[in-house]
Amino acid sequence: MQFFGRLVNTLSGVTNLFSNPFRVKEVAVADYTLSDRVQEEGQLILFQNTPNRTWDCVLVNPRSPQSGFRLFQLELEADALVNFQQYSSQLLPFYESSPQVLHTEVLQHLTDLIRNHPSWSVAHLAVELGIRECFHHSRVISSLERMQWLA
Repeated sequence: MQFFGRLVNTLSGVTNLFSNPFRVKEVAVADYTLSDRVQEEGQLILFQNTPNRTWDCVLVNPRSPQSGFRLFQLELEADALVNFQQYSSQLLPFYESSPQVLHTEVLQHLTDLIRNHPSWSVAHLAVELGIRECFHHSRVISSLERMQWLA
């Protein structure tokens, strides 16, 4: 009986992994040629994915522009726009300053932090992420200076 319980838990976890609309996934940018670009900010693009009836946020890999990372795939436009705005205001210093960020696991951690802590500055995110190169980016430095000024 315990075996079946573990099996059900495992299957539930796997199903959740694939149904999570915020699961970061590597994608080919060419897969979006039939989709409309709704918004664009730096390397971040919000697509209206008509074939799938979803709104997909893709971070184009600056080191390999034919590939990217889908950061979310949502069904509602309003939700997609809010999340896109949140990501576009926070992600730039990370993908510009460190190649370590351009890995699925690191991006997953970073986007989870952005969603779970919407009030955090890029400096807070950089500290939590712990990637030293990020501290050299002007937006992170500026954020740290503002924090010191407020203290």
